[in-house]
Amino acid sequence: MDNASYNTLEVKQVCETKLKIAFDCTKECKGWYVFNGKKSCRITIPKGRKFIPEGTYGSMAKQLKLKIKEFDEMLECTLSKAAYDNLLEQRVD
Repeated sequence: MDNASYNTLEVKQVCETKLKIAFDCTKECKGWYVFNGKKSCRITIPKGRKFIPEGTYGSMAKQLKLKIKEFDEMLECTLSKAAYDNLLEQRVD
């Protein structure tokens, strides 16, 4: 678990650039991942540049239907959008 390596702003930026998630930021940032033309995963990220506690980090991974190791890989840029789509397709069926 690499939650100490990233802050909330970095996670939000990776989700915006890699997964093309558009966030609505009021009290916290909420966004949907669109898969095959449908909203499939909703992720909530705290606003600001805060440290991410283990529970919150695990929750963000779960919201994207990823294991914590896969979420780490996505943030390290070793998990591509195409690979994420393949994982999501396997887990939805």
